[in-house]
Amino acid sequence: MGVQEYGAINLLTTLSHELRTPLAVIKGYATTLMHHEHKMSKIEQQEFLQAILQASERLESVVNQILEIQQLEEDALPLQYTSFKLYPFICEVVTEVCLQQQQTQDRQTTADIQITTEGYLHNIPWQLSTICGDRTRLKKALKVVLENALSYSPQGSQIVIGLRANSLEMAGCLPADSLDVRNERTSASPVTKLEIWVRDTGIGIEPQQLQKIFEHFHRIDTRLTREVNGLGLGLALCKRIVELHHGTIWAESEVGKGSIFHILLPVTY
Repeated sequence: MGVQEYGAINLLTTLSHELRTPLAVIKGYATTLMHHEHKMSKIEQQEFLQAILQASERLESVVNQILEIQQLEEDALPLQYTSFKLYPFICEVVTEVCLQQQQTQDRQTTADIQITTEGYLHNIPWQLSTICGDRTRLKKALKVVLENALSYSPQGSQIVIGLRANSLEMAGCLPADSLDVRNERTSASPVTKLEIWVRDTGIGIEPQQLQKIFEHFHRIDTRLTREVNGLGLGLALCKRIVELHHGTIWAESEVGKGSIFHILLPVTY
């Protein structure tokens, strides 16, 4: 079997699973309601309807992800550029993700998210740093990274999101724990990009899978992640959004210790 044939079969298998699961939930709960509604309390009926709603939303999410990434790749969805401060933007995204996780009943983890800021730009605090981009798309990209960290992190673990300067010479060259080196910039090494990083203490990613996580329909395939739902399109969509903003995204990871995702975006002066 050729590589393309194998990939097509893997794609169909993944799609089949991701579509079949919510459909089975919807059918099962709807059938039970139809035949046993008179035996169920109002609370039980509401619980069944809530399960149907959540399964419908998951099904809708699968379809929307497929359509969106296709449209972005075909440049059928033009970006809506605006200038905005990056630090308040990150705070806003974190707040929304936290609220979303609190409202989701099937959460497997209760990881905390902390915001830290690293470095200064010409003695100007990060709160004043500005980028130009599609706020809605970038929010989606950052949410993907945060939600991915939540999905693969154990209960009670900690997820940290940070922001720092990145000079032209240093961009993409150092890991996220090399803060002392990055912050020793001088005015001769001007900041050209702002870097958002997300660090978790989850299960980590095998080296051979690390290069594939931004591919379409790729999911981390280990016995530790078999209960994590997802189509494997999130990080591919995230990568496309970042690239459309002339940015870069990459990840570092160590199995059993966690991962660090980096998003590098151009500075607007």
